[in-house]
Amino acid sequence: MYDKFSSLLSRLVSPVVSCSYPDANERNAGTWDARLHQDFSGLASLSMLSDDILVDHIFGYLMVEDILCLREVNKLFYNLTHHGIIWKRFLQRIGPSGPTLPPSLRYSPRFLTSFEAERLVIRAITVHKNWIMPNPPAISLLSAQAHRHILSMVVLPGGKYLVASACNLARTHYSLVVYVLDHRISGIVPLAETPVRGKAYSLCAKYMNVEGTPSICIGYIRRKTLKSHRTVNSIDPSIYNSYWNNPRFQIDAPMPLEYVATCVQISLDALDALGNPVLVPGSQEFFDFAASQPPPFRLLGYFRSDSELRNVDLGELDGVPNMIVARMPEMIVVKELNARGLLSAFTCAREMTLSEQEQPICNLRLLPLQGQILVIRSTNRPQVAPSSPPPGGPPIIPDVMFTIAMFPTPDVGEVDAGEFNPLSLTSFYGKDTEDFQISDPHVLKDSGGDTNGNILPPPINIFYRNESGTRICHMFISPTPRERAPEAFKTTGKPHYAIANLKANLTHRLSFKPEDSDSKTTCRTFVIPGCLRSLFYSIPRDNRSDTLSVRNFSGHLLSKRGMDAYSTMRSEKLQSVLRNVPDHRDHIVGQFALPAHILGNLRDGVTAIAWDEGTGRIFYSKPNDTSLFVLDMAYKPMETSDGQRCPIPLEDERMLEL
Repeated sequence: MYDKFSSLLSRLVSPVVSCSYPDANERNAGTWDARLHQDFSGLASLSMLSDDILVDHIFGYLMVEDILCLREVNKLFYNLTHHGIIWKRFLQRIGPSGPTLPPSLRYSPRFLTSFEAERLVIRAITVHKNWIMPNPPAISLLSAQAHRHILSMVVLPGGKYLVASACNLARTHYSLVVYVLDHRISGIVPLAETPVRGKAYSLCAKYMNVEGTPSICIGYIRRKTLKSHRTVNSIDPSIYNSYWNNPRFQIDAPMPLEYVATCVQISLDALDALGNPVLVPGSQEFFDFAASQPPPFRLLGYFRSDSELRNVDLGELDGVPNMIVARMPEMIVVKELNARGLLSAFTCAREMTLSEQEQPICNLRLLPLQGQILVIRSTNRPQVAPSSPPPGGPPIIPDVMFTIAMFPTPDVGEVDAGEFNPLSLTSFYGKDTEDFQISDPHVLKDSGGDTNGNILPPPINIFYRNESGTRICHMFISPTPRERAPEAFKTTGKPHYAIANLKANLTHRLSFKPEDSDSKTTCRTFVIPGCLRSLFYSIPRDNRSDTLSVRNFSGHLLSKRGMDAYSTMRSEKLQSVLRNVPDHRDHIVGQFALPAHILGNLRDGVTAIAWDEGTGRIFYSKPNDTSLFVLDMAYKPMETSDGQRCPIPLEDERMLEL
């Protein structure tokens, strides 16, 4: 049923199960009710017990391996082991180690189907097992028709929805598209689309509650040419590549631009209605139903700026959804996403030792549970050596000072709150630092509110490149231990992060072997940060185009052999439903073991990449192509083309309710 997964998890069934008599399959070949009239002639058998005793009591002592093996004993146990209560129990036991689900009624425990619960558990187990291998393997590569060319994308936690900034192949029309990723019949399906006047940059999407409605909020930035500079031959600002994540190759805009930060909302109820498996995607019935519904997208708010806008983040402050944006070089703007739509802004005070120099914002992260903003900035250190290199010598790259600081959020409605001093700050010197990435500690379920201390919140992971982009550096901010946290956080169980908890981890340099050479070549590596599993992908060092020739992927662990507190907690949660302990690699970074045809597909060029650490899926698009490719690092139960279990559970109509 799970292809090779059965061999990965196989073990002997417990003695109480192995005592089944030889002709058990023949005796249970009829319906479930027929077994009640069988003459067991005094033989002890689990089949003599009622469904309730088996499912609610005996099966509660079994592990995942036991259930999968028991499923192969006879038709009775095949049916019983598909019961939703079994897999919902497993899902509850693994807690935050399972994929995060959308906060909608459809994915609530009450309405979660047995197949969906089983898929979540199997994915959680196998992505963990594969990720900690020395060379994580790919389980499958699939492609789906996206009907648009995807320019950038982000996956919502749990891998149920994907939001893409897309366009037609001629790049004359741009839009935002929301895809459902696990449609029961059609797999990946575009459910909703809204036009955008230009390419959407800095795409950010999160589950949020907007005026009592569970929704997906989508924040983005687009560029416009100022009216005073618009001509017939004006350059389309949507095709201008600023290389803002690589300061060494910064490209000035060809004309003055105006920037617009926008946030839209789409309710999960609307997506659930459009994703109803009764409606076959692409059918006339589907389009008629979609046309009868209210427009799914709603504009929540926007603001304009003549200064460059970057780094969008979203979060709820005191129950109110907010969007924060970096207004270059040193200002942060906070926009309320409600009927009031109040705007607040403040300037980040400079680090004192280099206060005469501009300290532009590199990245930021809103920490809504503590009402603070984590901000990373950098500035060049003044040169004491000659500014020009000697003849024939290498170029002089100035040292860079970067600061990591916590700033308070401004009071609502303070359009110009002035200069804010950081609540805490630390600084480092580096050489040629670029492309800071910050993980979001609040994307996972149960990341806050645990007053018993049974669930540890994740660390905040920070990655950046240096040495001309060839080395990846990792730092992390651990949550403050409960006993040392401020009083407000002790009583509520919410996580608290402090700059004092910042620690530097190892650095990594990845290389690859070109097809026409026996020697390895260093490469530039990009990071999609995660709470537990961060994804690296490497490109040739001299590749500076929008189309990335990806050499390979690599998986990153928080520590060697997963010995840190958070990794240990996540592993123990999974181990609570398993009998066998999977082997753990020694190295923090493991390069993927991908077959040649997948590597060839990646090296031909990639436009956009997204990663969901909960389900273990990598999504990517290719240039001049309307397909969406899915590289899966986890196993899942098999389905037929019409969304049924494969093989289909037998005979008993009660299974239709599961």
